[in-house]
Amino acid sequence: MHIIKWSPVSERHSRPPTTQKSPQEYTDDLPQSQGTALITGASSGIGAIYAERLATRGFDLLLVARDQERLEAAATRLRASHGVQVEVLKADLTQKDDVLKLEQRLRSDSSISLLLNNAGVAADGLLANSDLDQLERLIQLNITAVTRLASAAAAGFAKAGRGTIINIASVVALFPERFNATYSASKAYVLSLTQSLNAELDGTGVKVQAVLPGVTRTEIWERSGIDASQIRRTW
Repeated sequence: MHIIKWSPVSERHSRPPTTQKSPQEYTDDLPQSQGTALITGASSGIGAIYAERLATRGFDLLLVARDQERLEAAATRLRASHGVQVEVLKADLTQKDDVLKLEQRLRSDSSISLLLNNAGVAADGLLANSDLDQLERLIQLNITAVTRLASAAAAGFAKAGRGTIINIASVVALFPERFNATYSASKAYVLSLTQSLNAELDGTGVKVQAVLPGVTRTEIWERSGIDASQIRRTW
């Protein structure tokens, strides 16, 4: 299993520093066979970068996010730039019904050969003072949706004898005391899930990868009311 770390606070929006591996380099380890890459959280940030890089590699794309307009704009650009097929699917993965629809798509669509579990949300403040409804949504998105989609992909990919599952965790999985308790715990779960899943899929032809970004300038912080530039650069 590959574990990829990004260094903290990149200076360019949504991109790792030039001295570190880029998403283009991460995809170099992916199987050469093509197919469709299903990307959650695909309308911005890390998900959008992966969509671009995977299209460059010749993957068709199934882009999933809540913002239909941004998905459609991205799809139009990617089709024109790379000549690949791009489908968009509006879904809110904090809603179980939407997760189940996407899970069923993974189980039934044999063209899907790569899952990028990227959609996630952060939280601000101390656990004792947190909005518990907000934390429940975080757990649904960062843990439950990731688990259900990874399970569906693992079943289909193992049966086919090929496929790649990429789970976006965070470097705070290794340094949980540096950040919000629930977010850190959710990313530690993603790392642990990925490591265990890798062992379960050994010998099936399925590749499993965990990516551990540092503080990357994406919209996840704005949506959570966090100023990324103020987070201590101690990682």
